[in-house]
Amino acid sequence: MDVIFTIVSRNYAAQAATLMESLAVAEPKARRIVVATDGPIPALGKLAEVIDAREFGAPYAAMSVYYDALELNTAVKPYVFKTLLAAPGATSATYLDPDIYVFNPLDRVRQGLAEGQLALTPHLTRPLLGRAMPNDHAILRSGAFNLGFCAARAETRTIDLMAWWADRCEFDCRVDLANGLFTDQRWMDLSPGFVDSLAVLRHPGLNLAYWNLEGRTLKRAKAGWTVDGEPLDFFHYSGFDPARPDVLSKHQDRVRVTAGSPLADLLKDYAAAMLRNGHETSRAVPYAHLCFPSGRLVTGAMRRRALRAARDGKDFSAGLTAAVEAWVDAPDPEAAAAGLPDVTRVMDQVWRDIPTGFQLDTEVGRVGFHQFFAEHAMTLGADATAAAAGQAVLAAWRTGLREPDASVWGEAPWQGPASAALDWLRQPSADGTPRAAKALLAARGDLRGKFAGDTPGLIAWCLGAEAAAGRFAPDLLPDAIIEGLARDPAPLLAAARLAEPGASDLKRRLSAGFGVAARAGWPAALTEALRAPFLVPAAAQPAPLIGLFMEIWQSRVDLQKHFPLRNSTERFRYLRWLVGGGLAEYGVEFDALPASVRLHPQVQLARLTVRQRQPAARPVAERRVAELWVVEGADLAKEAAADRLVYEAASGRFLGPSGPAAAPAQADLVRFLTHPDLIPADTVALHSRGVRWARAVGVWDDATAAALTADTVGLGFVDEVWASAAGGFRPVRASIPAAA
Repeated sequence: MDVIFTIVSRNYAAQAATLMESLAVAEPKARRIVVATDGPIPALGKLAEVIDAREFGAPYAAMSVYYDALELNTAVKPYVFKTLLAAPGATSATYLDPDIYVFNPLDRVRQGLAEGQLALTPHLTRPLLGRAMPNDHAILRSGAFNLGFCAARAETRTIDLMAWWADRCEFDCRVDLANGLFTDQRWMDLSPGFVDSLAVLRHPGLNLAYWNLEGRTLKRAKAGWTVDGEPLDFFHYSGFDPARPDVLSKHQDRVRVTAGSPLADLLKDYAAAMLRNGHETSRAVPYAHLCFPSGRLVTGAMRRRALRAARDGKDFSAGLTAAVEAWVDAPDPEAAAAGLPDVTRVMDQVWRDIPTGFQLDTEVGRVGFHQFFAEHAMTLGADATAAAAGQAVLAAWRTGLREPDASVWGEAPWQGPASAALDWLRQPSADGTPRAAKALLAARGDLRGKFAGDTPGLIAWCLGAEAAAGRFAPDLLPDAIIEGLARDPAPLLAAARLAEPGASDLKRRLSAGFGVAARAGWPAALTEALRAPFLVPAAAQPAPLIGLFMEIWQSRVDLQKHFPLRNSTERFRYLRWLVGGGLAEYGVEFDALPASVRLHPQVQLARLTVRQRQPAARPVAERRVAELWVVEGADLAKEAAADRLVYEAASGRFLGPSGPAAAPAQADLVRFLTHPDLIPADTVALHSRGVRWARAVGVWDDATAAALTADTVGLGFVDEVWASAAGGFRPVRASIPAAA
């Protein structure tokens, strides 16, 4: 019995139906099988046997965790071959991709199997010349043979080959061109040595497709389709979209479809067949293994991390469960380092995949990577939930570092009205350390350990990592320090280095003016001098090209090669690269560019023509609330947020009754439930997030309230002291205690 099979997810049901219709005519005696990888496809039952992929012995559920749809569908293939070839009465098994159409009986395939135990078609039978895609290099990366077709005789040698192939595909059927893998395909480059005989089928009518069509003549005769005068047995419509029948494949630009040509007619006929078989409906069916049970998308980084774990023996046999979702967001023990904040498993995978420049063996590197990941999770291949999980891990680490020590102040506390406490922070201190920075020192043991006696280093850290994270407000620096930084920007460059450790000198300079500066809200007085050299019109180039764009271009030979900037087309292509990710690669915020550049018609057009996932817009505080509670840890925050808005100081999150919330613009009353010595730092953080308030009270237990003295700096930041009481709070006294 000859068996012909294909493998599909439900969204490819129309392709499978079209293939099976063609086989019913060309090969009516063959056993036809559709292997379904993500659920039943009842509509195909009248055309072929539809068998669940689980029936073929593959570790299917685990694969659905760590492989995407393309990888899973191809990984199952050798398991199906092995099962079908070993079945009683089997003589051969032939695999065809679902986007193939068979025009004639597969007699040439049978002739090949009469000569060899295994029959394959090479991608190329002649060199591909020129720069169009695909080229020889692209084919080298994909593999010598196209595994959209494969046929094997039912013999011990081929069954052993399929068992070996299946073993390789359990963990290494992935799209990983950098490591020499392209799904199941590259492994079969080794097959000639593993069988006694191999039939390499070079007939032009077998597996005709975009990669081998150039230079061949396609015609429609009375007897049917021919190629180079030979019968066309089957055509492979890889990358074809029936909605665009004038495009052969999305994977190539080598072959053009001329209206009225035989190729145009061939594509038009196939498009009509697919539409007749319900393509518009099936293409919209979501992949069953696309999301966790919660509905959250499984990203590539999550799958790659799961693959590493599966290779090391972790059991994913239950498939995509809620437990797996929690696992990817949990701290990664393999990346743990003593004394440093953990990173989640997704974060560690992103760090391995993308050369961000952050070193995870230092605190600066880890904290910087946390901030970078939180801001760019979507463009890094993660998601908002992964970003929140990372921030929670960092917050847990910071909670252990929030160790108050008021001795760093070294001066009398503010004893005026709480409404003027922020003005007091802006005033110069006796020792030259900005008071807003002292507020962070008083709250954080890690900062005291790093910056004791290092005021320039502390200022750089506050302007960089802390300000970008919303824990420090640059507008709280004294005017004298702002003026000094404007004259000598060395600490500003240091701030950019601390915010993005490992960055190149150019990226650091650009980030200082247009990256961390924008994200951290540096005042214009600090950015004017940093930005000015980059905003001059580009020499010998028209607007909107400016010095910043040319600095990036001149720093990289590859950009000069791909975008020579000799004419308007090349300049526009370079602008598209910049707005599509090039600026972000150098830490430049698009909104930090001057309006004359941002709003230039060429830049606006470039943005419209670039498809990219836009990062979530930073929330703008707009609403007013009656009360805002400031609490320390997650447990108390969750409890308090049941019926009010809460700021969790350790993590910097705002929480409401329905979960995470945006920062308010105005609060009538702020209740500080954190330690009195932490209140100045919490005040700075709220101010940096755009929160303003009319009154503030400190709410503590009786013991804490009784221990307050005139030297308690936090008292200057509240109007009253309240103590907790059954059913609510009770005022204890005005915030300024009488001198002893």
